[in-house]
Amino acid sequence: MSNRLTARDRLARLLSVIPWVARQDDGALIDDIMDRFDYPRPQLLDDLQEVVFFVGVHPFTPDSLIEVEIGDERVHIRYADWFSRPMRLTPEEGARLLTTGRSVLPLTGSDDADGAGPLLRALTKLGTALGEGAADAVHVRLGHAPLDTLAILRDAVSRNLQVDLEYYTYGRDELTKRRVDTQRLFSDQGNWYLSGWCHRADGERVFRVDRIRSVLLTDEPNSANAPAHASSFTPDGDDPRVVLRLASSARWVVEQYPVEAVAEHGDHLDVTMAVTATAWLERLLLRLGPAAEILELDSSLPDDLRAAAAERVLARYQRPDHRR
Repeated sequence: MSNRLTARDRLARLLSVIPWVARQDDGALIDDIMDRFDYPRPQLLDDLQEVVFFVGVHPFTPDSLIEVEIGDERVHIRYADWFSRPMRLTPEEGARLLTTGRSVLPLTGSDDADGAGPLLRALTKLGTALGEGAADAVHVRLGHAPLDTLAILRDAVSRNLQVDLEYYTYGRDELTKRRVDTQRLFSDQGNWYLSGWCHRADGERVFRVDRIRSVLLTDEPNSANAPAHASSFTPDGDDPRVVLRLASSARWVVEQYPVEAVAEHGDHLDVTMAVTATAWLERLLLRLGPAAEILELDSSLPDDLRAAAAERVLARYQRPDHRR
């Protein structure tokens, strides 16, 4: 029997333990649960008393909470009255539930009908209940992360193993090789990210999964450098800053890029952004064109960076060997 389970392993076991025990009229022996679900006793008791006992719905009164009783080496689980009532959802509520479920489906490893797990089966039933075409009408895609890459990263995170990455750094326009201690795989604003400790940078980094060109799972356990939190972008305090005046047509910048401040001014807005690499800011300015004006620029950044970038692009297209 395993001596230690990850949080994901414990959640998967709990989702199986709860309905199985609830079906036993006389409860279930703790030893039987341990043997049947390969559940270490200390973690089983903790999860039953500290997790399942508090599962319910608002207003969290006794009739809306799952009841767990442990005594004489036996466990009894009774569903709250709320769970016996037929669930009634409006079409809008059903669509939101379907969308949310599909957004986390890749994390369960059950995004394939051949290995359908509880979440996939529930989403299939929900789509059927919502009516013909509902399942196809709601489609959630987070970035363009390959499913095989996500599967390797999920495995690495759950087993606390290091990975070797070939990673494209958009800001510096370069491909690098990195050894990473994996800490967390998460989605944020439409993209998948991996957070961990990068041995090459000797610090905590967050990697966009769709920019990982290749990943290799190693048999090396994570080192002691475990990041305490993860976000899609965390600028350094000494990174240069730029203040851009954006036309209303360029509001998408605020939604797609991390900004530190936004000031609304009717038909335009002023945004303050950290600049982690000059190449990144050059490409953003070229993409925005006349919809962006530089109001303030850190002294460490060149004044003519937009013009210089445009000249380099033009020169590249004027080369005789450029493919049209």
